[in-house]
Amino acid sequence: MVGPDFEPPKADMPNEWSAGRDGTEISDSAEPLEMSPEALAKWWEIFDDPTLTSLISRAFEGNLSIRAATERIAQARATLGISQSGFFPAANLNAGMSEGGHPIDVTHTSYSMGATASWEIDVFGGVRRGIEASAAEYKAAMANKAAARISVAAEVAQNYFTYRCIQQEILITKSNLETQRGTYRATLARQKSGFVSKLDAVRAAAQVESTSAQLPALESQLELTRHAIEYLCGLNTGALKKELEPAGTIPALEKFIPSAVPAKLLERRPDIISAEYMLHSATARIGNARADYYPKFTITGNISYEAPKIGSIVQNQYGTWSVGPSATWNIFQAGRTVYNVKLQEALTREAGVDWEDAVLTAVKEVEDALVSAKKERERIEYLNRIVDNYRKAFELSRELYTQGEIEFIDLLDAQRSMLSSEQNRVQSRRDFVNYIVALYKSLGGGWTEEDVKDDPEKLEWIFFDSLGDNPPQEGGA
Repeated sequence: MVGPDFEPPKADMPNEWSAGRDGTEISDSAEPLEMSPEALAKWWEIFDDPTLTSLISRAFEGNLSIRAATERIAQARATLGISQSGFFPAANLNAGMSEGGHPIDVTHTSYSMGATASWEIDVFGGVRRGIEASAAEYKAAMANKAAARISVAAEVAQNYFTYRCIQQEILITKSNLETQRGTYRATLARQKSGFVSKLDAVRAAAQVESTSAQLPALESQLELTRHAIEYLCGLNTGALKKELEPAGTIPALEKFIPSAVPAKLLERRPDIISAEYMLHSATARIGNARADYYPKFTITGNISYEAPKIGSIVQNQYGTWSVGPSATWNIFQAGRTVYNVKLQEALTREAGVDWEDAVLTAVKEVEDALVSAKKERERIEYLNRIVDNYRKAFELSRELYTQGEIEFIDLLDAQRSMLSSEQNRVQSRRDFVNYIVALYKSLGGGWTEEDVKDDPEKLEWIFFDSLGDNPPQEGGA
């Protein structure tokens, strides 16, 4: 066949990740996260959260992006069918009736019926290259559906953990608010007894109002985050309100660290797989374009009948037939074929750059997620100690203030620091869990070949030439 044969590109994958070479100490209690292909397929199960698992399952069924990706598979399948039809003969039937005559003669009626058939013989492989390109695009469409699943699963998980984090922040804020109200009541009583100035009571009241003002903002964030989850699941606003209303927890995954991540896992990323198939398609279309340099050979046949009566139309004396080969060769088109070939070659080079970009992006995303998770885990360890110390500082400050040994402003400062440290720890735990989600996403977790496999009944008339079986393989063409 004319045109270059596709050769899968070789990815320049790192042997190890730089995020694991910085000498950071990891505590002995840390357990490695499972990073096998089997674990990646349903990574959300490591969180052991039935609500999260249910939400992701519903998102896979109802998410509009995934549904649109499914329809794009149907479009690519139809395009492949159209391309393959060019490999076979084309035939059509025709029939008609006409009346005619002369001014001085009677009119007469004639009936006609016939059939024509033609078959372009794919001598130079232009049609086969077109089929090859369409088949690759069909595979790319299935890989794109896998990419949509990955993105949706990660977005659902990250929004879900953000939702749980905000719930925890609200509980912490309300708990601290009760403590501050108690401090205000005690300060007010001490003021009435003349032990403290009115300034202390006013400051205590301001602290209560300041903390109370945080709640509407947190509650608004909670609603907006739930709306995002509902949208990702393809549900109307409010559909998950009752289900998500009970406060949940953020998984305590900070004891885990990502285990050794084989670079080969990147080969299962659908965006890399899709980019490789699109490069395959572009390469095949060079051959499809180059075929126009050569003549086209067609076998054409026809048979026709015409008779004055419809009942006698198929009698031999009224029939004619012809069959024979023909050739056409576009010898001058003002450079159209040349420029079309140049166009396809440029598109192929662009597809190669897109593939390189997909690989480089994948490496960057894995590195980013690894270092972010690792450093956030260290931050959590610091925040745990900070929270413990600020709680002790608050209890001690309250005791010293009661004894009159410190100013009220010191007590307020201790309260504010305790609240801030508790909120920071919750947010840090959320960030750590979301970095783990980002790591699984960056490794292409969240799909199997079965998840994107097309309906076999719809493939009855489809063959795949040199591209193999139906689903895109985890690892590309």
